[in-house]
Amino acid sequence: MTPDEATTHAGPASLADPASEDQSPDGDVLHTELEHDISELIDAIAGSSGGPGPSVYAPYANINTGAVHGGQRVHNASSNEGRTAQAARVHEGPIPDTEVEAAAFGFAEPDGFGTALTELDKGLLFLTGRPGSGRRTAALNLLRRVCGYGAPLRALDSVTELDRWRPTDGDARGYLVDGLFPARPLGPGVLGHIRSLLEKANAYMVIVLPDDEALLRRVEQDLHVSPISCDPPPPSVVFGSRFEAVAPDQHERERLLDALGRDLLGELLVPELVPAEVVELVTAIVSADGNPSELGDLRARLSYRAEQEVPELLQQLRADPDGLAFLLATCVYEGLDHRIVREEADRLLELSDGRLTEMLPPADTQGTEKRDRPNREFVFRRPLTDLLRAIRASRQPREIRTGGAYLHTVEPVAFVRHGQAEAVLRHVWREYGQLSALLVTWMRNVERDSELTLPVGRVMGMAASWGGGRRALRHLQALADSERTTSRLIAAHALGIAAEDPVLVAEVRYRLHRWSLAASPHLRTTVAYACGAAFGLSRPDVALRLLRTLLLGAVGGDVQEDKGEARVGLALRAAIVRLFQAGNEQNVVDQLLSWLRENQAAKEQLLVMFGQLLEYPRWFQQELASRTAYGRLIAEAIQQALNAEGSFEVTCAALLRWSALARWDEVAAQAVEHLYSTLSGFMQHGAFRLFVELDQGDTDGWVGRDIARDALNGWRNGAQRGAA
Repeated sequence: MTPDEATTHAGPASLADPASEDQSPDGDVLHTELEHDISELIDAIAGSSGGPGPSVYAPYANINTGAVHGGQRVHNASSNEGRTAQAARVHEGPIPDTEVEAAAFGFAEPDGFGTALTELDKGLLFLTGRPGSGRRTAALNLLRRVCGYGAPLRALDSVTELDRWRPTDGDARGYLVDGLFPARPLGPGVLGHIRSLLEKANAYMVIVLPDDEALLRRVEQDLHVSPISCDPPPPSVVFGSRFEAVAPDQHERERLLDALGRDLLGELLVPELVPAEVVELVTAIVSADGNPSELGDLRARLSYRAEQEVPELLQQLRADPDGLAFLLATCVYEGLDHRIVREEADRLLELSDGRLTEMLPPADTQGTEKRDRPNREFVFRRPLTDLLRAIRASRQPREIRTGGAYLHTVEPVAFVRHGQAEAVLRHVWREYGQLSALLVTWMRNVERDSELTLPVGRVMGMAASWGGGRRALRHLQALADSERTTSRLIAAHALGIAAEDPVLVAEVRYRLHRWSLAASPHLRTTVAYACGAAFGLSRPDVALRLLRTLLLGAVGGDVQEDKGEARVGLALRAAIVRLFQAGNEQNVVDQLLSWLRENQAAKEQLLVMFGQLLEYPRWFQQELASRTAYGRLIAEAIQQALNAEGSFEVTCAALLRWSALARWDEVAAQAVEHLYSTLSGFMQHGAFRLFVELDQGDTDGWVGRDIARDALNGWRNGAQRGAA
């Protein structure tokens, strides 16, 4: 086993088999759900920003997962990558360097970039543009240019009240504001104050505004400033810049373009393409790697014509209930195995109770049918091939996936045209009002399976933007307060998607704050899930504040006696782990230590959380090995966690894995030795129990074993009695 493999196996218990739900003797799944354990819950929450692990199809081959061409196929992400999931953009909190670098990769300066840069040099810039124009990408590149490469940047959500805002991060040099808080419009005095604050902090700010004529007119009239429009460069320029970044070698670019054909490229680079669609084209060309079969249908697969074809597609299927059900199911579950899609389409058709049938046959007064009705029990209603052809989808090649506790094979269903799923759902949600209630009922009763809850949450979150109005999030309330864990996870994922809308984010935050104070443990559990999903990962500061509120509420209830409060505590721990995994290590540990100091009533619960974070050791080990101030705080917290009965087991198990894996890692070895030396300085009973485990187990060669034995021998010889 390699060190990397050992690290993989050393984490928490693997995800439980989805088939482990209560089953009848006949194999039918019962309606009750087993409770998630901590590792399964973390995996379910992580679905919003994660995905299936690497999948490899390479018969009789021995390969490393990587870029392989030819007869072998290697998939390092979901087959649906780029269609449904993407890394969460930070909307409140420090902007990761990876997001800034991604924005700079292959960036083509839009028209007016130089003017915008000159304006930003004064400290504050208002930037606007239509959706898809690359406003946020341009804003990040402007801040990167004016603040310096590598300068810390910070994002502010549109709900930030700028009249009350103060720079709180002394290191931050740039701020990106995603819209303005509608209820508190800026005035000239507030704008002047913000400029003054930025000047004192030696910082810059870009406020990104939507392409809304009324809003822009009000900004110009009230603030006497003219927002600069982000007009993307011609598609050919964007294509050239991105293509050169993705394929730096000129000969490789020539090969790919020759395989595509210059005439076809000219047809594809139509003037109306926005940068995001040009990036899609570049990705498709590079992914095809000159394969004629992949390039042949390139024109049909691109997304920018999907919206135009929806009415025609629905018209063709109007008298076809099977096709309509399968179309809608594929829209929600595109990228999953065709068997799952077919099952969900059947469930929708049954639930529709005739509502997906355009015309019912007439009947006489005695109820006798004059024409035959289609038999819904007929198992050969439509073959899969016909259904796929009818909705312009295809069954993808067989893949081996590693998601879950075991390997499994899938043959995903995918639309021929990229973007078809969202285009269909958006159209039917807006145009056919009665259909939305049917879809919500269908989706919220989905079986417990993270492979299903993630796409359902995504669709329900997008639906909030499609519907709008005062009751945009109404369909999520019942899910958030459901007794089913699956329904609450769907609500959490949906809230993260809904919060991407600058108009809805204020309502999402309001609801989460209100639910965090609610008496219902179901609502508070949903808040914790949302903090560990896309909403919280994009706003770590907000998530930690909500989790603190949940912690105070959980302390007020008897966790041992109240099953609901126990679920809140479990969800809270899972959210903390997710935030820690997402790169907020120092912030999370700071908060945990602060909560420990201010709330002794929750001490054991907090120490259990801290012990679970030790399952992800890299950050801890770097601090301990470098003997930083944080290293001392970490050692003190580990000592507390070892001394507490409730947190000893999880903490001890994590540290024993540290000792085992440190055999292959110099930084980890230094961290373990420094930690054990600190613990042995005045050996309390928790450290004593850890050292006994290390001394008596099968631990030959483990790092720190000698320190543990010396400490135990010293204790037995009376050198110290701290553990007595």
